[in-house]
Amino acid sequence: MPRLKRTAFAMALAATALAGLPGCRPASIARATTPSDGGALEGASELPARRALARELYVAGVPLLARYAVVHARNIDRGGAEYQGPLNVLHWVMVSAEISRAEPGATEAHEPAEAFTVAASLDLRAEPMVVRVPALPAERTYLLQLTDLQASVPAQISSRSTGNQPGDYLVVGPGWQGEVPVGIVDVIHADTTLVSISGWVQGLDTDSSGARQTLQRGFRIQPLSRHLAIAPPPITLGDWPQPLPADIARHSALFFARLEALLSFVPAQPGEANLRQRLQQLEITPPQRPLAQAATRALREGMADGQREIDQRRAALGGCDPGEVDAAHSDAISRACAAQRTLKEG
Repeated sequence: MPRLKRTAFAMALAATALAGLPGCRPASIARATTPSDGGALEGASELPARRALARELYVAGVPLLARYAVVHARNIDRGGAEYQGPLNVLHWVMVSAEISRAEPGATEAHEPAEAFTVAASLDLRAEPMVVRVPALPAERTYLLQLTDLQASVPAQISSRSTGNQPGDYLVVGPGWQGEVPVGIVDVIHADTTLVSISGWVQGLDTDSSGARQTLQRGFRIQPLSRHLAIAPPPITLGDWPQPLPADIARHSALFFARLEALLSFVPAQPGEANLRQRLQQLEITPPQRPLAQAATRALREGMADGQREIDQRRAALGGCDPGEVDAAHSDAISRACAAQRTLKEG
């Protein structure tokens, strides 16, 4: 069975927005936005540096805030109009393939005219999840795409890549170092502790109501502890942050405070830029000093700079379709553009 391959998305924030990109802009700004001592921005260059850093962090953070807002609406906000059901459960609906396109980076071609579309959100904070795929007849195709909060695609499980054989796939969060159980087809490593699943299973003309229910029951998500029939790990999970409304997320400096709160879902990885440290340079949260009006204005101007670049990319691409191939999302601007469209379309 071929191993699932990570796409170009996996370089999302570390290779572009979070690394500072000193070789891609004037050296004076590169030095100003990355103080050698990691401290706060100071001196005559403070406002230009703050604006440049705000632009960088805004572009990097847009996918995180946008994708979290979708997960929160669909699987966390039980009283909301868009609520589909709880986390770690597959949710099914019968729609045309025109609507059933997977999320950013989907490469599977020839979607069927009719399909059972499926969606879920995996919470990997406490433990890994096991995604089970049943045996399917050769004429029935399927695609399950996993997308993390950074708009990276850790894997696609599909009839094209793995055939129609049954299998259990272990989805693990950052830093997991447990033992892989016997019988696992592959281990899928995600860079965030919230991961979305979207995809479809081909519908056949011969499907009866009972056959459809049997088909859907064959696909399953369960915690690793339940898969192994052992006690779940003892862990206390924090509350869910409230998403920012889309208009506020584009214009308010609250964006950066919410980004900091969502970093609990993005544990630091070895060798990556320290996003938390870079956010601290903006001095946006207690016990740091209140920002002066000019500093707050610099943050908003930096956000506007980033949004302007996103809008320009949207115009150049003729829309930022979340279902386009990897090449359309190989940089932070395009990913932010696609994430905003995903949020708008729900």
